[in-house]
Amino acid sequence: MSKVFNFKNLIFVLSFGFLSFILGSQKIYADSRCEAVYGGGEVCVYDTIFKITKEVRIQGDTDWKDKVTDVEDGDVVEFRITVTNKSDDEANSADDMKMEDFLPSELSRIGGSDLTEYWDDFLPGEVKKFTFEAKVKSSEYDKDVEFDKCVVNKAELRWDGDFQGSDTATVCYGNIEPAELPKTGAFSTLGLSGLGLLISGLVSKKSSKKR
Repeated sequence: MSKVFNFKNLIFVLSFGFLSFILGSQKIYADSRCEAVYGGGEVCVYDTIFKITKEVRIQGDTDWKDKVTDVEDGDVVEFRITVTNKSDDEANSADDMKMEDFLPSELSRIGGSDLTEYWDDFLPGEVKKFTFEAKVKSSEYDKDVEFDKCVVNKAELRWDGDFQGSDTATVCYGNIEPAELPKTGAFSTLGLSGLGLLISGLVSKKSSKKR
């Protein structure tokens, strides 16, 4: 009986040790938030000591946004990636940092920061910003039909080769012209004419009843 009991204990200890080894060999993140992106797939932000944000604007605009629309042929689009070391521990400086931007094939980079950036000595509380310019390729507008299209630009952050988070910015463009509203003058003239006819009809009807 004791031999059977000891054998079961041995199996349990070996199984527990093996499981601990497997779990210990993998990096486990405490929390992750995933959101679906336009065109399919998802972007996940992990709860780490680093934060990455991606913003976009049309050159000449003041405000940075998550999305720009009505980008015309020839417009310069600016992207800004901000990476923050959120740690408050002075010992948590980081080396081997990598930011990689996956520019959609519909866009072409024309200047600014590189699409892949590396740096070391990333100190607690420090912020890194990378800005580059791009354009929607002119060939995207060479279509015989009306269209409206959006593309997603994604940036990823890695530390010592391990994924730390990502963020996206969206660019929308097309060739659909907004519908033209009637001119104010013409509308006013038509409105007054209709009102005049309505009043004339009421007066005429009232006069015929009196007779």
